[in-house]
Amino acid sequence: MMRRGFTLVELLTVIAIIAILAAIIFPVAGTVRENARKSRCSSNLSQIFVALQNYKDDFRAYPPVLGAYAVDANGNLTCDPAQAVPFNLAPKPLGGYLKNDEIFLCPNNPIDDKRLITPAVYPQGHALAGQPVRLRPGDNSSPAVCFYRYDSYSTGRIGQSSNHELHYSLFWSNQQLNARENQLNQGATSYGLGYFDNPIGPKPTDNPRQLGYRNPDTTAVVTWCSYHRSYSGNVPNRAKSDIVLFLTGNVKVMDSVQMFQSPYTMRP
Repeated sequence: MMRRGFTLVELLTVIAIIAILAAIIFPVAGTVRENARKSRCSSNLSQIFVALQNYKDDFRAYPPVLGAYAVDANGNLTCDPAQAVPFNLAPKPLGGYLKNDEIFLCPNNPIDDKRLITPAVYPQGHALAGQPVRLRPGDNSSPAVCFYRYDSYSTGRIGQSSNHELHYSLFWSNQQLNARENQLNQGATSYGLGYFDNPIGPKPTDNPRQLGYRNPDTTAVVTWCSYHRSYSGNVPNRAKSDIVLFLTGNVKVMDSVQMFQSPYTMRP
């Protein structure tokens, strides 16, 4: 007896069914993978928070840098890629409080080379927005500092470029930003001159939601991860993709556009 093969119509039907199933399964699988990466990133930030609190208990202040500044073999600051030691060899304020350096790496960060360094600028929503990050913020005579691109939480990439912006900052306020905070608080606060208003330094009228003050408000933003964003050019698409660590210890997923425009005014 001759065995009957598939007809062209049957083959096309099977192919169509497979295509439909693939269109359903692949996006779901991609979402599951991204949620797993977000979960790992949130876990990293939670561990960093515990380390920060232990550091604060020991030194009565938060560290000036979250991960590490780029340094050479002698421990001197450098922005020369040929001179910088790898991230794992750079001195880190939190090094003794964390089990390994991998906690600083977001799984979505495309850079896992510990040798690559980058300068950074202050982000939107910071009094020094667009200016290069310096060892003494606001002092143009102070040397610029560079960061390790491996470190996903001290800085973040700006859009789809290779440029970076600072995320972890002890102080960020001026009078204009404090006025915005008062507006967001619907008149419940009356903050005035900020840290970066002349003369630069702490002020009694300033916003206490800054890590540099002795007892900062626990709603302060510590840092955030922006490697889960999607972009249109260098502007993030509106979606809850930024993972934000607050001084309460909470790690929350927040709107990327709001974090891009005014990160330090966000609340848990």
